[in-house]
Amino acid sequence: MKRLLLAALLVAGCEPYFKPHIDSFTVDDANPPAGKVVHLSYSVRGADIVSIVPEPGEVTGSPVAVTPRGTTIYTLRAANPIGESKQDVMVTLQTDAAASITSFRLTPSQAPAGAQRTLTWNIKNGVSMILIGGDLGTVPIHSVGGLTVAPLVTTTYTLIATSGRAFTPPQVQGMAVARVVEPTAIAWFTATPPAILQGDAVTLRWDGSALSWSIAAGPTTTNLGVARLLLVRPAATTTYSLTGSGPGGAAGQQLTVTVTPRAGTKLVYTPPPSGSERLRLVADACPAPCTTITLRLLAAAPVGLRGVAIDLPLDASKVSLDPLTFSSALDAGKAVLGTGPLAGQLVLGAVKKGTGAAPAADKSLMGGEELAHFSVALQSLGGQGVVFDGAQAFTSFIQSASGRTPGGIAVGKLEAK
Repeated sequence: MKRLLLAALLVAGCEPYFKPHIDSFTVDDANPPAGKVVHLSYSVRGADIVSIVPEPGEVTGSPVAVTPRGTTIYTLRAANPIGESKQDVMVTLQTDAAASITSFRLTPSQAPAGAQRTLTWNIKNGVSMILIGGDLGTVPIHSVGGLTVAPLVTTTYTLIATSGRAFTPPQVQGMAVARVVEPTAIAWFTATPPAILQGDAVTLRWDGSALSWSIAAGPTTTNLGVARLLLVRPAATTTYSLTGSGPGGAAGQQLTVTVTPRAGTKLVYTPPPSGSERLRLVADACPAPCTTITLRLLAAAPVGLRGVAIDLPLDASKVSLDPLTFSSALDAGKAVLGTGPLAGQLVLGAVKKGTGAAPAADKSLMGGEELAHFSVALQSLGGQGVVFDGAQAFTSFIQSASGRTPGGIAVGKLEAK
């Protein structure tokens, strides 16, 4: 008797025990001309409320008349206290031209397996549009939109847009290839030598599959492009972080250079030996401890000139140079520590100005007479070692009425000790 009563209650539908079921949801014309009324028909079981969005909203009977304003996805929703069911139907208006794909892009086109990419598109006059590829399968799309994909292997995505009736071509399509690349890797990263005395140099070298490189030491990051070598002079034990970037993402690796303290306490200048030079770089006497030294460019013998230039390689970590300490017997000039392409060079130049259209006349200097001077100051954190050495190759020239003569300038050795 109890079982019969329970069955009767269930049949009577006193309380729903399942969410609503949608048997069907259709449209009588899925590709109508603009302005035409279409009819949405549905069959639903077990629903207390039925609605269709974006219009007309809540409905009580089928079919329902609507006038699409453009390509529209209508969603039927059926609800009761247990839950909700929904189903879509697309209505695409006829157009007055064939379908065309304005844009179809994949960003980025190359990335590691599983990395997220973005597909975007813009289609004109398509009456039905689908996207095919990879784990997407086949999905209907709107004329303008985008979605995220994460292919595990190189995948081709194909967009197909169908034209309205009687338009040619009946279909157009676009393709975008998501190439899966190997993750960026660093093969090796070394320091030679790995341990130094303060003031010495270390060569960092590396290799790997990245397309660009950068190295960070503390808060400072140096972008190196495709270079695979960097000369550094750490003042203390330093950890260098190498980052390689490319289509396969980014990879990083660290190494530490150990520095034994050996701070410089004084500057010592050894003048160049005598020879056939026309100009000599000499230093003033410097009381101990010599932390600032004045260097003078003197005529070695009587000479006439209207310009002079020197590019002298030096360790800029060991000294500083105040441009205001520069003075010249010529009309204009400077002495600075170079930057950019001239980084790591002492750059000195002086020139005598011409008048009107005529070049400047040579300035005559007697032996021992000064052409220019400047001062450098010790940077103790740069450690001990050679600041510059004129016995090594450097660039210089003297300009006179007879032309430009390379060399002719003798330079000694400056050291931090």
